[in-house]
Amino acid sequence: MIFAMKSAIVFLLLFILSFRAWSFEINLSTTVPTQGDTLAVEVEAVERGSEYSCWFNAREYPVYPIERGSLRALIGLPYDFVPGRYAVLILEKGSGKKARRKHEFLTVNRKVFPVAYVNFTPEKRELIGSPLNERERDLISTALKTEKEKQNWEREFILPVEGKIIGGYGAKRMAGKEFLWSHKGVDLKVPESTPVRAANSGVVILAEEGFYLHGKTVVIDHGQGVTTIYLHLKSINIRKGDKVTKGQIIGRVGETGLTTGPHLHWGLYVHGVPVDPLPWVEREY
Repeated sequence: MIFAMKSAIVFLLLFILSFRAWSFEINLSTTVPTQGDTLAVEVEAVERGSEYSCWFNAREYPVYPIERGSLRALIGLPYDFVPGRYAVLILEKGSGKKARRKHEFLTVNRKVFPVAYVNFTPEKRELIGSPLNERERDLISTALKTEKEKQNWEREFILPVEGKIIGGYGAKRMAGKEFLWSHKGVDLKVPESTPVRAANSGVVILAEEGFYLHGKTVVIDHGQGVTTIYLHLKSINIRKGDKVTKGQIIGRVGETGLTTGPHLHWGLYVHGVPVDPLPWVEREY
């Protein structure tokens, strides 16, 4: 009788341990993000040897290792993301075991973006429709979609320059009654030649002096699908392939390309999707 009870207890403990080893938890940075936000999906209590994938809005997102043995997926919600209720799905596949899946619901809220009127000179306006823009758009787009497993950034990001925001993320740019585009970053007004600092540590993957529309341009890869872009520079201090640290001077503010005056356009992208960079300054991802 005692032996049977001990055997039952041992079996129960083994069952519980086996179940716990095969379970995982999902933690969302928020369940009520807005358009322009970055959603962090952390997968905890992962099992060694298992593979995990993250799905959101019919798209698979890379899952990368972070501290404490957890995994994380970052999801960028652009300014035009359709508000509504969604689910984040995590799929776990283990060798010789049945696949498990878990999901968490969230609600993406609408954000009201301002309308901004711009007045370019005729010479600057010609840059918008120039066929020369296609090459630089392709180069920038490719750089902004860079994916490397190692996280290079450290804690919060910093503003590349300390200046007045004259163009907010998501602002609807208008020329009279004509809609031009929605702003994919923030414009910071500072005097020409002000030093521009890397918003965080990473590797320079684009340093281009000859762009017409974007002006002198730098793109930094911070790892795990996070990149930052710096436009309209007067000069560039670094080269492609250089490793930079947070706060390092990478160039100086100018008004090259399509501008109405000296300023820095700074953008942050998650897997190639433009998001509001300011929350990355205010909190740690």
